[in-house]
Amino acid sequence: MNQDRMQQSIIQWECQQLLNRMTSLTDQRDWEALAMCYTEDAVLARPSDPDNPIVGRDAILTSFKARPLRATAHLVGNSVFETVTPEKVEVVSRVWLVSGPVDEKSLPVISDSSIVIGTFTDQLVWVDGEWLTSRRMGSIELKHG
Repeated sequence: MNQDRMQQSIIQWECQQLLNRMTSLTDQRDWEALAMCYTEDAVLARPSDPDNPIVGRDAILTSFKARPLRATAHLVGNSVFETVTPEKVEVVSRVWLVSGPVDEKSLPVISDSSIVIGTFTDQLVWVDGEWLTSRRMGSIELKHG
């Protein structure tokens, strides 16, 4: 494997790890850790409200904390990576979401909502030795149920 291909593989793997971490932190409702996956000046357009982007890490954290208390299970996959530069990657991923009421005494959670299927279009940047999200644009294309 030549050096350029090896570097591409490493970049894509590291970016996939960031997406996996963000998905896990979302479902754990660890808003502070999730917000730290974004740059200071990041832009987030949530799939449920794509026309009203949230700008800045602090505003993104505030929006996460304002979310209604729900159990969620996100599945993010079919990610396609485009390395723009060694410090900037664009990723398009499919996302599936199922949610339900939080009840720590009753597991598994019984979902009371539709399965929502959409897309995340992310811009990831290399900042101070780590990949961070500088832009996440979400959309919803399908609802089942």
